[in-house]
Amino acid sequence: MLKHYKTIGMIGGIAPASTVDYYQRIVSRFQERTGQREYPSVIINSINMTHMMNLITNDQLDELVDYLSEEIYVLEKAGAKVIFLASNTPHIVFEPLAQRVKAKMVSIVDSTIAYAQTKGYNRLGLFGTIPTMEGDFFQDGFDAAGMEIITPMPDERKYIHKIYMEELVRGRFLPETRNHLLSIVNRMYNEGQIDSLILGGTELPLILKSSDFEDIELLNTTKIHVEKVLDVALG
Repeated sequence: MLKHYKTIGMIGGIAPASTVDYYQRIVSRFQERTGQREYPSVIINSINMTHMMNLITNDQLDELVDYLSEEIYVLEKAGAKVIFLASNTPHIVFEPLAQRVKAKMVSIVDSTIAYAQTKGYNRLGLFGTIPTMEGDFFQDGFDAAGMEIITPMPDERKYIHKIYMEELVRGRFLPETRNHLLSIVNRMYNEGQIDSLILGGTELPLILKSSDFEDIELLNTTKIHVEKVLDVALG
């Protein structure tokens, strides 16, 4: 029996499909890493994504911090010691959140920076929601680490955000959408803009796979995040 394992708390529902992906990855990687058929203690608080996105869209970031910190408090009260947000977008307020709550919080951005550094990447493409692609929380962290973030063209960013909110978060993964996304990645790579691509939306790895590309690595932020969460929980 594993005695020193910390209970994990997940702010999920943002969106449901990626919450399921996170949960399954945590369980399977936990067992692979410990070599035991134990199951990790995971508490999931599935929150109201519509409310969260409205606060972000209306630039009500103080209210967003209030909302998310209350939801994190629910996890803390339930006994979670290691907490994470199962989505890239709300990391727009990660720093003030981490300062406000007691539990150890694990950032998807910091996890991805650490991974990219081990791979020696310099110019990374970024797909995600408009707040993720146009915000500075990815840009600033990568800049500080000596790496550059490249986002798609404005019309491509609008397209990615639209299909993200209207299709991917609702669990719809269409072949024509996948082909359009592939064409954007290939354009950025062929023009020499990027040496890798961050899937900065936790639904994106459900439609774009590494096997779709020969010359470019897709950084699955969910997968990277899960490893870091387990580092802390098992540490």
